[in-house]
Formats: sequence, C-alpha cells, structure tokens
Amino acid sequence: MLTFLFKLLGIKHNVMNNRIVAYLLKKQEANRHLVNYEPHNELQKQYIQFLPDKYAANLKLYQTQQNFFDYKDISKWTSGFYENNAGDLARFFGLNLCIDQLLEEGITGDIAELGVFKGNSAFLLAKFARLINSQCYLFDTFEGFDDRDFEGNAETRFKQDFSGTSLNSVKELVGTDNTVYVQGFFPNSLQQINELEGLSLVHIDCDLGAPFKAALEYFYPRLKKGGFLIMHDYSSLFWPSAKEAIDEYFKDKPEFVIPIPDKSGSCIIRKV
Repeated sequence: MLTFLFKLLGIKHNVMNNRIVAYLLKKQEANRHLVNYEPHNELQKQYIQFLPDKYAANLKLYQTQQNFFDYKDISKWTSGFYENNAGDLARFFGLNLCIDQLLEEGITGDIAELGVFKGNSAFLLAKFARLINSQCYLFDTFEGFDDRDFEGNAETRFKQDFSGTSLNSVKELVGTDNTVYVQGFFPNSLQQINELEGLSLVHIDCDLGAPFKAALEYFYPRLKKGGFLIMHDYSSLFWPSAKEAIDEYFKDKPEFVIPIPDKSGSCIIRKV
C-alpha cells in the first residue's frame, strides 16, 4: 500500500523509503489493535498511517488525560466532501491537537469560523464550544462565493464551485446547541451579532484575499492571549491572494506565521 502512495506522490522507492515503509507498516499494525476505526478506501489507509502517536500508540494514555478526540468524528469530517477531506486527515488531526492544547492550558472563550462550506471543520469547533460551554460563531453565505470578493482582484476564479451547500444542510451536520449561524456577506454580516471578545480559537477558510483581510482585521484583535488562529490555503498555491493578505497583515505583528503540512497548506499563529 505504501508503494502506491510513493507512486502517487512521485517519490522513488529507494533503500531509505524501504525503511520508512517497514516502519509505517509496523506502526499501522500497532494502530490496528488500538484504534476502532476502519478506513473506507485505499487512499485513506495510506493517510491513517501518518496519524499522531497521541491518537494511536498512546491513545489509551491520552484518554486518561483528555478525551476530546474521537475517531468517529472522521465520518462528519468527510461528510458531503469525502474525496477532499478523506485525503486531508492531517488537518483533522491538527484541529484536534489545537483544541487539546487549549483544553490542557485552560484557555476558554468563544470560537469563530469564516468559510464554513459543508460544516466539516465547524462540527469540531461546535463540539469544542459545547464542551467548554461557550459559543461557536459560523460565518458564511452558505451559498458559495459572493462576487463582491472578486472586485479589484486579478486572481482567476478557481474552477471548484463552493455553492453546493446550504444553511439547513450545515445545521443538520453541525447542530444548533452553542452555535450561532451568521449568514451573509462578511464583514457586513457582523451587524447581525453583538461584538465578539475573548476568542479562544478562530478558523479562517475563505480562500480569497479580500475576505481574508477583513477577517484578520476583525478577529485577530479579539483573540485572547494563547488563542489559536488557523488559516487555510496559505501555501496551497491555489489561492495566492490569501497568502498575500496573511503575509501583509502579520508583517508588523509579534507572531510568526507557521506553515502546517496538511493537504491545502494551512498556517497557524498563537496570540502573544
């Protein structure tokens, strides 16, 4: 199976790769006894071998300390967007690790996401909000891109269509407890809610430079010390204006942007 992955990634199968394969297969065998999760297809089997030790070899130890992470959540992570999200389990694990860190450090506060699409990451954020009895604010048109975000932007519209969702379908997946749905064009949609303060976690996945800039200007000052700001598509090369907006915003901030090796090249900062 690992040979298939190396071919997929264009990696030559040399002696070093043989050692990597042997190690991963050994780790996979151990994981199979520890984790009650059955990958759905061959590609997902490849990715599951790269899961963090915290959720595999040390899963039982983790469960005695914290118990937010659940393999059953993968079904909602991939719901309605399987082909993409089954191949991006690194981001799923990354979000869980950030939430674990906040829980460990006792950093609580409201949560926000801009760019909800089908609600796959919003489900985890809302789950976190319910656990700490805070509110999760979800901002989106729930109808795809708004043409106003392309005004003055030379970036060619990516062929993927994000209109295949709706507010009702997201609510069915994510639920409504401790969750506030804010539908409309951002940042105008902020008029629908009270001022947010003391945010512990913000996830921005809006692809384009204009909404990214507006989101950073609003959410960053309202993020509490130690809070996580996770930004999608920073190094994917599909959305260059998103990276430009992030780099421009943080060039005079004390935090450094840290790239994350998930499928679509997220990046992250913690508020100092």
